[in-house]
Amino acid sequence: MKLRRLAAAALAVVLGTSLGTSALAEGAKASDARLIRVTQAVKSTLSIPDDYAQFSGEPTETPLGTRWELSWSGEDKNLSVTATEAGKVLSMDLWEETHGGQSDFGPSFPAMGRAQARTYAEAFLDRVLTDGEAAVFEEGGDESLSSSARSFWGSIRLNGLPAPLNFRLRVRLSDGAVTSFWRDDPSEYAGALPAPAAKLDASAAAALLKTTLSLRLEYVRAGEGEPAVLRYLPESGHDFYVDAASGALVDLTALREKLAQTGGAGGADKANAAESAADSGLTEAELEGAAQLKGTLDQAALDQAVRAWKELGLSAYQLSETRYFVDRETDEVTARLTYGKKTALGICRRMVSVDARTGALESMSGYDPYDESAVSKLTPSASQARGEAFFKALWPDQFAKTALYQPEAQQSGEPVNIFTFAQKANGYFFPDNALQVEVSALDGSIVGFSRTFDDSVTFAPADGLISESAALDIWAGSYPVELAYVAVPVELDLSAEEFAPLLEAGYRYFNALKPGYALGEQDLWYTGVDARTGALIAADTWEAVSVRYDDLDGHWARSALLQLADYRVGWLGGKARPGQPLTQLDYVALLASAGGYLFDPETGDVDDLYRYAFRQGILSREERADEALLTRMDAVRLLLNSLGYGSVARLHGIYRCDFKDAAAIPAADLGYAALAQGLGVVTGDSAGNFAPDRPAVRAEGATMLWNYLRR
Repeated sequence: MKLRRLAAAALAVVLGTSLGTSALAEGAKASDARLIRVTQAVKSTLSIPDDYAQFSGEPTETPLGTRWELSWSGEDKNLSVTATEAGKVLSMDLWEETHGGQSDFGPSFPAMGRAQARTYAEAFLDRVLTDGEAAVFEEGGDESLSSSARSFWGSIRLNGLPAPLNFRLRVRLSDGAVTSFWRDDPSEYAGALPAPAAKLDASAAAALLKTTLSLRLEYVRAGEGEPAVLRYLPESGHDFYVDAASGALVDLTALREKLAQTGGAGGADKANAAESAADSGLTEAELEGAAQLKGTLDQAALDQAVRAWKELGLSAYQLSETRYFVDRETDEVTARLTYGKKTALGICRRMVSVDARTGALESMSGYDPYDESAVSKLTPSASQARGEAFFKALWPDQFAKTALYQPEAQQSGEPVNIFTFAQKANGYFFPDNALQVEVSALDGSIVGFSRTFDDSVTFAPADGLISESAALDIWAGSYPVELAYVAVPVELDLSAEEFAPLLEAGYRYFNALKPGYALGEQDLWYTGVDARTGALIAADTWEAVSVRYDDLDGHWARSALLQLADYRVGWLGGKARPGQPLTQLDYVALLASAGGYLFDPETGDVDDLYRYAFRQGILSREERADEALLTRMDAVRLLLNSLGYGSVARLHGIYRCDFKDAAAIPAADLGYAALAQGLGVVTGDSAGNFAPDRPAVRAEGATMLWNYLRR
């Protein structure tokens, strides 16, 4: 697509020193009027000041309309904006040198929290979103100590309906300025936005969408060492939606295929991985483990063992490399033999892995140069017979437990036919135990095979199961269905003037926004339905560890501990135990969390925690005493050491502090006490005493850290 770039030099001269409305008007005759209109609209929306020294604007003409790239620059700031012809802001990036980051010593709470930053984000979106658009924020993202900005993201509703439009923006926490913004826009879709009218309701649409779903009943692993259990699992298939205007069920996947075929969507070429040209034998690292290679066969013996399998079709291949790999946990040694054969089209490769001590086959892979003139000689059924005969000879006992597990039928004419044989138990497949073979349809040779098989797996009985119909009801019910705008590839009307630019650019299909119903996002990522209980099975997903407490009601340190927890600073386990004596381990764990290391008292490695503490300078190895009860001075010392103040605090003869009991503070600790008072870490008790020798409780230790972070 040829893009037309228009220069904006004339306007840049007019706007060089000031971008005020009067200057725009005076330069209108000498400038591009379109750029003037867009610039005025953007300046009004974003309240851009007139103190930038330079300005430029360039349009990009696309089949869907014009996109303007506007750029302002000054001595210590730059602003770039992407806008539509109407001046609608689609993206923005602001850089200002005076707000380059936080220079304060040590971590601290950000200048504002998530809630306050969101009010600035909402105010910005109110300015840039247009009539009929509304932002829906997605929850997510952790608070971070000393962060200078907060990111927000979400979706944009159109006419009150969900739509495939997203936004993201970034708020600077020092002053609430939005420094980055991006959004999707309806103008990126073909045609006008239809009214949100519907011929049928959500329940009727859900019933239609349910007909597109199907399940299969299979064994899956339930847990380490537990019997495999039966579950109804979703079959992969096409995506559908129900058109709101007609009530018709529409195959979105089929339309997307047409869009890819006729709309200019390209496909990546498959690249063959080049084999490294290493000498046969051992690498330097492998030589270091030579003792573990005891009893392994040499290259000649392994080659002989591999070539004994005539089914692999290696008679015309030359062995080019043998590499040995040692499993450090099991001491098993695998050898990979690489074979090559030169042809007019290039080199054919076969990589065969074997047990290096016995020569037993383990797996094989390979590739051939593409030959468009190749003619298949074996049918899929004949290829399958070759594969079955190979497995009967190679792994007879395991193959006897399997049956053909072929989700997709093989097509005649393919140069390679692939077959998977999965274990069957009680009449149901267990795909985790499977053998796979690739058979050349050109000569019937085995060009690849692999095995994943655990003979120790047991299987739960296949009785007392819910019906497939009941499981499908449960599965379909896990998807919300609501009226929304759906991105639908549509065939462009050749007679419609509005589609002329797209047609001229070579498009025959293009995405449009249409009201309709589709299966929404499940509240969790479910993998299937338990065939006995009917329960939805959620996948194991990673979740950020959160610090939460349930024992702070009415406690004087509640607000401090909860604010720390918002930033994932604190103790895991759900209990703060604020009145409990503070041990060294307690405080080391708390201080480590401020650096991002969260220690779980139930499963964590205490030695690893202390290694982290040693690296961070919280304490030395000699000072470790996990269960030692800390005094208030001990806590101050650990805190200031963790923040890097230790060397300064240990300077003698330069400190004084105003605590009533200053005379009772040892000279070696006076610097710590003075710094703690000056930084606001401790303020003294009701009598003005520091009380250095008084045993500290967990709430006191946390409050000292909180006081420092909010300085």
